[in-house]
Amino acid sequence: MGSANGPIYQVIVRDITEQISGGSLQPGDRLESEPRLAEKYGVSRMTLRQALGELESGGLVVRRHGAGTFVSRPRPIQRHGNQLGAFHEEMGLDAAEIETELLVQDVVTPPGDVAEDLHLGPGQTTSHLIRLRKLHGAPIALQESWIPYLLAPGLGRDGLIDGSLYKTMKERGGLEVRSAEQAVSAAAADLTIASALAVAVGDPVMNIRRVSLDVSGNPIEVAQSFTSSELPLIVHLER
Repeated sequence: MGSANGPIYQVIVRDITEQISGGSLQPGDRLESEPRLAEKYGVSRMTLRQALGELESGGLVVRRHGAGTFVSRPRPIQRHGNQLGAFHEEMGLDAAEIETELLVQDVVTPPGDVAEDLHLGPGQTTSHLIRLRKLHGAPIALQESWIPYLLAPGLGRDGLIDGSLYKTMKERGGLEVRSAEQAVSAAAADLTIASALAVAVGDPVMNIRRVSLDVSGNPIEVAQSFTSSELPLIVHLER
C-alpha cells in the first residue's frame, strides 16, 4: 500500500518526525498506543510497526516492552579528555555537526606564561586565534590558541581548512600534534565568556589549558578553552 508521498509507513515516519522536530512531541513523551495509532492513520498494525521500527533505527524513539514507545532523549554531549585530535573527534561527533566561528585571528606578543610554555624568546610573536564552537547553532566552547608565528606564518591571516586548526597546521605548516599536556580546572565566567557561551556572568565553566607537542616533543601550541559546566569531560582510565 502506498500514497502519492511514498509508502504509507514513510508518511507515518515523516509525520511523527515533524511532531518531534516541531516540539509537539518532547523527549520522554509516550506515543499513543499502537492500536490507537494504527486506527488514527488507518493502517494495519504491521505497517505501523514498520514505521516505528524505522523511527527507532533513526534514534528518534525507543520502544520498551510492556510500556510503549517513547520519544528518545538527546544523546548527552561529552568531551573525551583521552582523545587528542580535532574538536569534533574529542566530542565524538561528525565534523559537519560542529560550526566554527573565527572571532579573532591576528599576530600578537603572547602572555608571559604562554611564551614560556612555547619556549619563545623576548620579542617573538605568535599567531593568535579565538574560535567559538557551536553544536546545532548552540555555543558549547570558546577556544583561544597561540602558535609560534615563524612555524606557520599564514595562521595569522589565512582562513582555516574546514574550520580545523590542527588540519590547517598540518597541511600549511607541516606541523603535526602528536601529544599534549593538559590541565583542567573550574572557573567563573567573566563577561566575555558568559556572552560567548550564553551563560550568566559568574556561572561555573570548565577551563582546559593544553600545551601541544610535535613528534619531536617541541611545543607548537598553547590552547585554552572554556566550556559550560553542562558539558562533562570524560577520561578513560585503565589499570
